[in-house]
Amino acid sequence: MSSKVGSNEIRVLIRPVEAPGFEPELIPAPLFKKVFDSFLSALLAADREIHAKSVASQFYVSYLDHTTRQFGIIEKQRSAVSAIDFIRKCCDAVRRSEYDILLRHQRLMRAFHRIAKALNSGYSVVVQCDDAEFPFDGVFCRQVHWVGSGGALSQRDGWAAGSATMRLEGRLEAVDYRGPSWRGRLTLADGVSEIECVFDRSMGEDALNPFGHKCVCVTGRAIYTGDSKLPERIEVMTIEEAQPGPGGGELEGQSSPDENHTDGVGPVGGN
Repeated sequence: MSSKVGSNEIRVLIRPVEAPGFEPELIPAPLFKKVFDSFLSALLAADREIHAKSVASQFYVSYLDHTTRQFGIIEKQRSAVSAIDFIRKCCDAVRRSEYDILLRHQRLMRAFHRIAKALNSGYSVVVQCDDAEFPFDGVFCRQVHWVGSGGALSQRDGWAAGSATMRLEGRLEAVDYRGPSWRGRLTLADGVSEIECVFDRSMGEDALNPFGHKCVCVTGRAIYTGDSKLPERIEVMTIEEAQPGPGGGELEGQSSPDENHTDGVGPVGGN
């Protein structure tokens, strides 16, 4: 059993998406090296962004367990500002599609690109902090690639990036319980548009199984990347069965629907 993650520490968990058989899955050494090097590089980049050389932090391996496929890195600070806390804020900003922080810190953005390149589709990677978890998955890779390609610089010419509280109705396909986050696809009323639903594991499989392949209404935080009028995904807070019909999406909170869009999804301002 692993110890609790410290406030000045990150833990990185690598695990196969599908484990063949019952034997513990070993992680290929080259993959482990790429992932470890990329995260260490990101911490060093964050440290250089916020610290002068005279007060730069030092980083040490704090945890290593091949049975759980997990490693930890701890920061020894020489100032009140933490590079690990800065990385955490950046991870949270990318998850929310708020890219200003990466655009202001190009060295760190290059480090995030290195992490995205190190990831392997056959394995899931989760970063654990003392009070949060961040899945480094396909969504993360697309967002990092998009901001690095200049997409975030053109947000004002199209749809904005950010988040909004939203209620959506549609047909939910089977929920995929593999990986660090449980996911499903919600097909909207037009029968074409699909939005990824991300479910909190604390909901439990028994609570979600009855909604597979049914018309449902989900409420949660929709994440917009700014390259489409539709959100990239919705982080589901509640789900209930709905009657099939000519529904769409209803926006609440930070955004307002565009009357010209039959799906009820409009531009959203970042927050």
